[in-house]
Amino acid sequence: MSTNLALQLQVLEPDTDLNTIMIGNSKYSDDIWDLRPFIKLKTTQESHKYLLFSYIKDADIKETVKQYAYYKLGKIKPQTVRSYINSALPMFIEYCSINGIHSFADVSLEDYLTFNLWMKDEKKVAQQTGFMPCHVVEEIIRIGQIKGWNVPQFHLPKTETANQLWSKKKSMKTNKTKPIPEDVFDKMLYHAVHDEKDILTKAGIIIQSQTGLRINEVLSIKEGCVKRTSDGYDYMEVTLGKTEKGEPIIHKVFINVLVKNVIAELSEETAELRKESGLKELFLCKNRGKGNLIDVYNADRFSLRKLGAFIKKHDIRDSKGNLYPLKSHQFRATFVRELIKRKVPISMIMKQYSHVSIEMTAHYLTLQEEEVKEIYSDMILSPESKIAGLRAKEIKGKLETLFHGKTEEEIDDVITNLSKTMSFNPLPTGVCLYDFRRGNCTDGDGCFFYNCPNYITEVQFYPILKDELDLLEKEMTRLKELGHEREWQKQYIKYKYLKPLVESLEVQLNGKESVG
Repeated sequence: MSTNLALQLQVLEPDTDLNTIMIGNSKYSDDIWDLRPFIKLKTTQESHKYLLFSYIKDADIKETVKQYAYYKLGKIKPQTVRSYINSALPMFIEYCSINGIHSFADVSLEDYLTFNLWMKDEKKVAQQTGFMPCHVVEEIIRIGQIKGWNVPQFHLPKTETANQLWSKKKSMKTNKTKPIPEDVFDKMLYHAVHDEKDILTKAGIIIQSQTGLRINEVLSIKEGCVKRTSDGYDYMEVTLGKTEKGEPIIHKVFINVLVKNVIAELSEETAELRKESGLKELFLCKNRGKGNLIDVYNADRFSLRKLGAFIKKHDIRDSKGNLYPLKSHQFRATFVRELIKRKVPISMIMKQYSHVSIEMTAHYLTLQEEEVKEIYSDMILSPESKIAGLRAKEIKGKLETLFHGKTEEEIDDVITNLSKTMSFNPLPTGVCLYDFRRGNCTDGDGCFFYNCPNYITEVQFYPILKDELDLLEKEMTRLKELGHEREWQKQYIKYKYLKPLVESLEVQLNGKESVG
């Protein structure tokens, strides 16, 4: 195993004697830094355990590169720093040599841009090959300007230029997986339960929709996978990818009656195939490409063949009237959205259960924070969102300005960038937008969020809010009849803020655009 991702290194002060600084088995002043003490992986080639600076002839450039390398060793894995210094940077050093640049401080903005054109036009490099030197040079300049290294002081744009110059923006970010719209989801589930005749398609859609499992996890289920806890709850076992030790992980997931029934149906339908093949998996088929060999259905074939055919067969369309372009991994995001709507605490969605009876680790609790944040950002910030709260009109107005004249893809980019700058703190009936990095909320835990400017709710929370309002009205009527004026006044304070929220969402549900 390697050591920590980043190394604990001494901070370099202006008066630090560099001859006393050791990096691994080497001195700071050496032209080769031996990183072997930090890289213990046997799979790493020996030559990949050294940082080389000997190819840099200009002392001033070499010193700046060493400062950058030393800084990055305290931030990221040594192997990554090696790829930056040994693989990416030599292209820029060659460019400097050709153009008489002897110090980073002599690099102009024009030089930086021309260097990228030179890689594209002269060197004819591939996208990734060109991106990395550009990214490293840009980092050296950005970090150097803050740290006081001998680098140019020209202004670099806030967004990373390397991404734009090498069209890396789309490939660098993870594609946002949007939940399936509720009306589409309802149609899909209805047709899967009542109309679908192909048992593999039916089972795949029902299990994914009700558990949020990835399709490769669903396809791993085997005969006898459904079990019951001692206190009477049904769960199923699925097989996850291999661990570092090479052992498969058995994953235990609670299931409802829909899943239980469809697994029983699938088990019965594929019993003969299991008997003939000796396989234990439930998702079996005869593979024509392999001479009718009985095989486990794989994830790619399921997504390409089964889902598209299902959508077409049952004529399931989006809001624009087009056949819905369903992707298998959308079920996961949709499942999380449903958990959020049902007031499942976000900490439970993001962390593991400790369910002693079956030592259960629920799949949806291993979600990364970014996945949850994406769902909230889409819920609150998308052009189709219907929101309410004291700042709802202001937020909608600003979003309309940002979205004006942009394509759907560009709007997605705007939402992604906005979400990175915002906080989404889940509440049972909405979201708190307060950024706790600024310190504790002034109202603390006792705040009444319906009247807080940081509180925003969305039409998906309407059923919960409406139920709460109805219960509140009944309680107020009861208190009035009993003559409990003080208790009635306490409830009224909540009522007078909750009622406008519910009414605002009702207006939007009825197709009007008013918010706030």
